Amino acid sequence: MFAKLACHLPRFWVGKLAHYGQHRNDEHCVALFEEASRYTGLHLENDLADSGYWSLMPLHQRAIVLLFLVDRGLVNRTVRRGRRVFEPLPHAESWVESQPSLHPYKKPTLELLAALRHELQRRAHSHHA
Repeated sequence: MFAKLACHLPRFWVGKLAHYGQHRNDEHCVALFEEASRYTGLHLENDLADSGYWSLMPLHQRAIVLLFLVDRGLVNRTVRRGRRVFEPLPHAESWVESQPSLHPYKKPTLELLAALRHELQRRAHSHHA
């Protein structure tokens, strides 16, 4: 199921991930989608569990929104200390708040950004401990 879903995502990407639409192999999209799914499941689960929205959403929906934020340049997909991380940029929250089309999803999108920031803080704290 994830593979079919992942193959359709690139047509919605118009920014940083738009080049995935030109890939001849669907494996690249599937791998990216699986990476985002793992990250939102393993690293953000506890932060999102108390959310009235995210606690009801399936894992693949979290990954779709995370990749939307990456595509729009609000979250960097990078590597720190050999591990993949998704890092919100400083202007991410203000961009979300300024988008009329995101108004119905503003609160859950801001919750996802907060969870991403909290995860990065945990990583930084565990590295210094």
